[in-house]
Amino acid sequence: MNHAAIPALNAARRRRRSMLVAAFGTIVEWYDFSIFFYVSASITNTFFGGDSSSLLMTLGVGAAGFVFRPIGAMVFGHLGDRMGRKASLIISAGLMAVALLGIAVMPGSDVLGIWGGVGVLVLRCLAGFAVGAEYTGIMVFLMESAKDGRRGLAASWAAANSEVGSLLAVGGGFLLSTWLTQDQLDSWGWRVMFLFGAALAAVMIPLRRFMDETETFKEVKDTKANRRRSPLISVLVSHPRAVLVAFLISAIGSVTYFLNITFVPTYLEEAANVTSSVSLWLGTVAAVVAIVVTPLIGLASDRFGRKPLFLVIGLVVLATTLPAYLLLGGGSNATALMGVAFLAIPAAGWSAVAASAVPEQFTSIGRFSGMAIGYNVATVLFGGLSPFVATWLIQLTGSVYAPAWYAVSIIVVAGVPMLFLARDMAKRSLKAVNAEGRTEPH
Repeated sequence: MNHAAIPALNAARRRRRSMLVAAFGTIVEWYDFSIFFYVSASITNTFFGGDSSSLLMTLGVGAAGFVFRPIGAMVFGHLGDRMGRKASLIISAGLMAVALLGIAVMPGSDVLGIWGGVGVLVLRCLAGFAVGAEYTGIMVFLMESAKDGRRGLAASWAAANSEVGSLLAVGGGFLLSTWLTQDQLDSWGWRVMFLFGAALAAVMIPLRRFMDETETFKEVKDTKANRRRSPLISVLVSHPRAVLVAFLISAIGSVTYFLNITFVPTYLEEAANVTSSVSLWLGTVAAVVAIVVTPLIGLASDRFGRKPLFLVIGLVVLATTLPAYLLLGGGSNATALMGVAFLAIPAAGWSAVAASAVPEQFTSIGRFSGMAIGYNVATVLFGGLSPFVATWLIQLTGSVYAPAWYAVSIIVVAGVPMLFLARDMAKRSLKAVNAEGRTEPH
């Protein structure tokens, strides 16, 4: 082998290793936020009582964690643009491990009374603060590390691995509901899932030390533009359109993902009177379908462009959401399975395209900060709050199809302006994306 080629080969290997380690992080993040909703019934019985109104309280606690995501995003976005993507991801992994372990060992209301629920709320907020860096930081890292023409495929692995995290959560919930009685699941079974998540988060800390910082960050970290003022302030002042587009794309991604994948098991149990084991099994199918579809659509976005894929997927979501919910309540496992597939595939597809499209809206200066704010604010409003809003709408209207109408309305309101405002950079080099001085659509 030519000795001159050895450094380049080693650099390529380090880049691939860094990308694999980064992508692993989304498994833990989405495992964490998924398990809370998948075992919400057990958490309700442990901390808030077992009646139907208490479920809303549990879902509200779950949503509270999302409220702290933008706060974490502001802090970690600043760190990511000033200290590096790697440093912010290491710190967030440690905080996630603490939050998951704390919830796993928190005594219930029979021991601490109301303070058990308060403790879960505080730890949930800590988890939300920590993951303000995770998904956005990982998408930035993968997009900046990928080869030109393959950013969609590379970044889509963040979305695919998030679905792996959901699969671990729903699959673990399914196994526990099969092996344990309901009393065992309520008393200690659900805690096993949080302990497993804490272990996964702890493993990430040493692994992330092997990551190499992206070339984009190395190029801008000591520039006057990056040091002149806060990256967050800079991106909000200079590129407000990019932040808005990130918000609109992520609003649709959040509402489709959390209603069409994560919320499905809870919906089946509460609205369609499906048993816990069957609902979790169907949720497992949804996660598997999403994992298979995601990288394929990410690759397609490299080939055909981001905006054409967004348009096609958006139309599919509009056409299939209500029929899918009708199938979920169709009275048989076969029709419910079809409904799960109709919901999961386009939801996964949107996340796959968004993984590269959102960071591509920004230049190199302030990318982490701007994306973190746009993405995480949307995730709060249309992700973490969606299961709560969907349950509330069902109780308010008496219609089990209220979640479908809610999802469709968000898609229309956010999707139309997004298609006009977004820039499609799939065919452009990373150098051109980083140097682009404006965020007008192309």
